Amino acid sequence: MPVVRVSSFIRHSTFDIRHSTFQRGSALIVVFWMIAVLGMVMFAGAKALQADTQYTRMMRGRIFAKRYAEMGLEVARHPAIREDDPLLHFSANDGGGYNVKLVAEEARLNANHLIQTGDKVLLPRLFTSWGFKAEFVSALCDALKDWVDADVSLNGAEKRDYEKRGFEGMPFNRPFKEVEEMLLVRGMDIVNIERPDWREWFTVFGDGRVDVNDARPELIALLADVPMERLQPLLKLRAGRDGALHTQDDVRLNSVPQVAQLLGIFQPQTVAQLTQWIQFAGPIRRIECVGTLGPLHRKLILITQDGRAVWRGEIPAHGKDT
Repeated sequence: MPVVRVSSFIRHSTFDIRHSTFQRGSALIVVFWMIAVLGMVMFAGAKALQADTQYTRMMRGRIFAKRYAEMGLEVARHPAIREDDPLLHFSANDGGGYNVKLVAEEARLNANHLIQTGDKVLLPRLFTSWGFKAEFVSALCDALKDWVDADVSLNGAEKRDYEKRGFEGMPFNRPFKEVEEMLLVRGMDIVNIERPDWREWFTVFGDGRVDVNDARPELIALLADVPMERLQPLLKLRAGRDGALHTQDDVRLNSVPQVAQLLGIFQPQTVAQLTQWIQFAGPIRRIECVGTLGPLHRKLILITQDGRAVWRGEIPAHGKDT
């Protein structure tokens, strides 16, 4: 290595100094890259740990919310409990609790009854009111009919239609065993997207008549074929002096002429239809319980008849973080 002597010291050449400086600079860059990589690894690990913690917290919250819902169901199924009982509402110190609603299961449209009796009024009227076009409504009603019987409808869906979609053994050619089964029918997937609350409108229990004391206002308007504004006298009377349903001062509707008068219906044909379509004391009890823990909700349903459970399950609590 060439050197230049100055006095008694050895001075490295300019090339040696530059080479040594370059090596130190390269090592410093490597260190910075290692620090950056380690930082990204630590950040990714922290985010993964945070996501895992949030998921664990959510799952724990869902479990506890479901426990509260189950607690509410067991309280509400006691035969002495009435719809205005304060035991149907509970709040715990941990931010959880439950709210229970007792209604007649017949406050919904019986899908099996409508299809098997050849209804051509209520189902088309319902789907049309939800904003679906006439062609789609006709095809959907035919597909529902084909599901429960062996006949082939004009615009229905038979075995080959479901096989094209990858579903074997459909349609079942029998009545629906539960409301959720309706989702398997061709076209109901579209309804599920546009109206995710469609399950709230249907049942597979009862004799087909709707209990107007517990039915939602929109369903009563559908049955009577009147605008919502015409329902105000009926809803006001039904809710009692406090204006709230399921309280002690509720007034029970008890006759078709009373309902027709409150709705301002005088056409004999419409009154006759109401006589076939409505009732006032459905014997099948529906217990709806929403269990909560903070923002998390679980909604459980228990349907009982003569004190015996005939169906139990969970449905989405719409509009809630479930």
